[in-house]
Amino acid sequence: MERLAEIMSRWLYQSRKELILIWLKYNVLTTNKLSVLVIAFFGIIPLTVYFIISTARYSLVQIFASYIFVTLLFSLSILLVITWFKSVQLFNSNVQGFSFVNLSSSGIDAGFFNFTEKDVENLLRLVNGLPSKEKIIIREVARNKQSGNIRFLFTLLNLIVRGGIFRMDTGPKESLNKLISNRFKFDNSEINLTTLPSSYSKWCSAIQDGSYDSVQIDISIALGIR
Repeated sequence: MERLAEIMSRWLYQSRKELILIWLKYNVLTTNKLSVLVIAFFGIIPLTVYFIISTARYSLVQIFASYIFVTLLFSLSILLVITWFKSVQLFNSNVQGFSFVNLSSSGIDAGFFNFTEKDVENLLRLVNGLPSKEKIIIREVARNKQSGNIRFLFTLLNLIVRGGIFRMDTGPKESLNKLISNRFKFDNSEINLTTLPSSYSKWCSAIQDGSYDSVQIDISIALGIR
């Protein structure tokens, strides 16, 4: 059994490699064309070979029914795979590829952030990978009267993004800027994207020095994640 599994794994690897080479060579395979190739290569051709080399006798009805069954089975499998990857792609497009910690409306202290119900709803939509209805507004924080600012927003994101946003590489930072632009704003203005790189650098320095430790604790408590 182990030997058979090894043979099948090698065959599957070679088949997958050949399909990738075809795609790279012609670069014209749509999802539909690739699906037809997969059905033919992994379903129809092996079944045909089986009928040719098999010593058993099958009626035309049995042969025809076998082809129909294999085609439907592979079609359903491919549909499920495509649906899954499309949903992942849609999720990533909504949140720029980031994943978030779990939050609940009951655990969020809206008063601390001076959030409205819409802000809380859109924050929950963000962490669950859903498109926003409106941008989340960063206002004056009621507890310490700190004006809503980009460093406060960085600290908030650092707590809700899995793995944090501290010292990110260039690619993730660009995605972070898009996320901020698409999902957040200040009370009376949009966020100035041209100032984000310098603000991010200063925020990272402040985090490293421990200047935002107390702010991080306050925000994490207000988010219900501490």
